[in-house]
Amino acid sequence: MSKVIGLNEIANIITGFPFKGEKYSATGIRTVRGENVTEGKLRWDTIKCWNEHFNQEEYYLLKKDDIVIGMDGSKVGKNKARIRKSDLPLLLAQRVACVRAKKGNDQVFLYYLINNPRFEEYVFKTQTGSSVPHISKKQIEDFKVPIFNLITQHKIGSVLSALDDKIELNNKINVELEQMAKTLYDYWFVQFDFPNDEGKPYKSSGGKMVYDTVLKREIPEGWGHEKIGDLGTIIGGSTPSKLIDSYFATNGIPWITPKDLSENAGNKFITRGELDVTDLGRKNASLKILPANSVLMSSRAPVGYLAINRIECTTNQGFKSIVCDRTYSSEYVYYVLYRYIPIIEANATGSTFKEISASVLKSIDIIKPDHQIVKNFIKRIKLLFDKQNNLEKQNQELAQLRDWLLPMLMNGQVKVVGDSESGNGSFSIAAEPCVGYGNIEPLDIPLSKKGFARQVLAGKVVSVFKDDSNFSNIKFQKIQFLAENLIEVDLGQNYYYQAAGPYDNTFMKSIYGHFKAQKWFDSQNQRFVPLEKAEKIEEYYHGYYRSMQDSLDKLFGLLYQTTEAEAEIIATIYAVWNNRIIEDTSISDNELVEDFYKWSDRKQQYTSDQILAGLKWLRDNNLEPRGFGKLIKKAKSK
Repeated sequence: MSKVIGLNEIANIITGFPFKGEKYSATGIRTVRGENVTEGKLRWDTIKCWNEHFNQEEYYLLKKDDIVIGMDGSKVGKNKARIRKSDLPLLLAQRVACVRAKKGNDQVFLYYLINNPRFEEYVFKTQTGSSVPHISKKQIEDFKVPIFNLITQHKIGSVLSALDDKIELNNKINVELEQMAKTLYDYWFVQFDFPNDEGKPYKSSGGKMVYDTVLKREIPEGWGHEKIGDLGTIIGGSTPSKLIDSYFATNGIPWITPKDLSENAGNKFITRGELDVTDLGRKNASLKILPANSVLMSSRAPVGYLAINRIECTTNQGFKSIVCDRTYSSEYVYYVLYRYIPIIEANATGSTFKEISASVLKSIDIIKPDHQIVKNFIKRIKLLFDKQNNLEKQNQELAQLRDWLLPMLMNGQVKVVGDSESGNGSFSIAAEPCVGYGNIEPLDIPLSKKGFARQVLAGKVVSVFKDDSNFSNIKFQKIQFLAENLIEVDLGQNYYYQAAGPYDNTFMKSIYGHFKAQKWFDSQNQRFVPLEKAEKIEEYYHGYYRSMQDSLDKLFGLLYQTTEAEAEIIATIYAVWNNRIIEDTSISDNELVEDFYKWSDRKQQYTSDQILAGLKWLRDNNLEPRGFGKLIKKAKSK
C-alpha cells in the first residue's frame, strides 16, 4: 500500500471565530455557523451578520471553494459544503471548520477527499460526546488521505467536479421549469387568465366572473366548487414492525417516509426511499399499493411535502396520498395540493405535532374548473413534467457515476488519461490500485469505543441469526470469532481454547447484560427477543462496519446455512490454521487435522472427513486465515 498522510500535511484547518451572540446584526457580512452547514450545501433560513470591524477579519473571511465542516450535532461528519463564489462574502464562526489546500495541492480535489463516505466513517468512529457528538480540529487534521501529485489531483478534481457541475446545471434548469409550471397554474387557476376562445387572457379581457358562496370568491362563469376528495382516492400508509427483519428488504416494494421526501427536496419525482418492504411486511402492515403517478403528500411531521412516484410504492402512516383514478391527472392534482397547502395546514390538528386526517382532507373545498380548461393545462404542463423527470433521473445517474468513480480514482483503479478540462480526457482501468485508499488503516476503532463496537457487531450477528433454528451460544460465539478475524478488527477480545472451539468467556458472560442495558435484546428460553431499541443496531453497525459490510454479509449468508456442529468445526479449524501462520510453522491438511483433534476431547466426535469438509469450505469461500490477531492458548487452570 502506498504511503498515506494526515490531512494537515496538504491542507490548513481553520476553526471559526467566537463571535459574541449579542453583537450579531441583521446587516453586514453573513457568518457561517453550525446550523448553516447541511449535507452538501449552505442553508440561510437563519442569518446572523457581523457588522463590526475586528483585527482578524481577513483571516476568517472565507474564499471560493473553501470546504466548511459542521463540528457539532447528530450529523457531524455529514454536514459539510463547498463555498461558491455567489455565497461570498462570508465569515467563519465558532464550531465550524474550514479546510483550505496548502500550496502545491488542488482545492477541488481536496473537496472530494472530504465529501465522501470515508470521511463520514472516520468521524463516526472518532467523534466524542454522547448527547451532542462533536469532532475537534485535531481529529480533522489526523484524517488519513492518499498522496497524489498536483497534476493528478487536478485531473481527479476536474472529472468529479464536471459531473457535479452538470448536476448543478440540471438543477438550475429544473428550477426554471418549475417556475414556469407554477406561473402557468397561477395564471390559469388563481388569476383566471387562461386563454379564452380567442386566445386572450380570460379575466383580463373582460371574461364574466360570478360569486361562489362556498369558496367565498369570484370565479369564472361555468366553474364551480368541489372537495379535495374529488381529485382521486385518498390512501394512507403504515409501518411494519421494525423488530422483524423479514419485513424489510433492500430491493423489495418501495416504502416512502416523510424523511425520504425531505431528503428528496428539490425534486418532484421519487422512485424509492431508504427502506423497501417485503411482501410479507406489506401484508403484516396492511399496506396498500399506490400505482405509479400518484401524488404523495406528507400529512404530519411536517404537513405538505409533495412528490409523484415513478413506480408502484407504499408509504408509512405519515401520508395522505391521492391516487389519480378519476377525472384529473397527477400534473393537475400536484399543483392543486401545492396551492392549497396553507389551507390544509390550517386544518391540521394535534398537540405534539400537527396532522391532517383523511376525513378532514377530503372535505376541504376547492375550485372546480371547466374540464376542457384542465385538459388544455395538462397538455401544456406535461411536457415540462416529462423534462423535469428526465433531468432528475439524469442527475441520479450522474451522482451514482460520481460516487462510483470517487473511490476508484482515489485508489488508482481508475485513472484519468488526457486533458480532462478540455473534454478530451478518458478513463483507464488499472489492474492493481496504486494507492490503498479503500484500505487505509481499516476499521481503526479508537480504544475507548472498542467495547461498544464489539456489542454492535454482536448485536448484528443476533439480528441476522435470531430466527435461525441452529443458532445457539456456541454458534453465536463462533460467528463472532470468524467475523472479527475476517475483517481483521481488534476489539480487545481474548479467545482461549474451549471444548467447543475458540471462546471468550468474559465476553459471552457480559454480552447478554449489555444487550438488555441497550434495550436491544432480551434472552428468553435460549432465544433472543428484540426490545424497543433493536432497530438502532443497524445504524451503529453501518457507522462502524460500513466499509466491511459486503464481506460480513457474505460470511453471515454462508454461516446461516450451517449447523451448530459445522460452525464449531469451521471456527476451530480456522483457529488452528491461524495459529500456525502466527507461529510461522509448516501447514498441511494432516497437521491441521491433528491440531484439531488435540484441541479438546470433544473434537473426537468429528470424523476426519467432516474436518476436511470444513477446510474445503474455508478455501472454496476464500476465507483462509491470514495470521491476524493473537495466538489462541489454553486457558489458565484455576
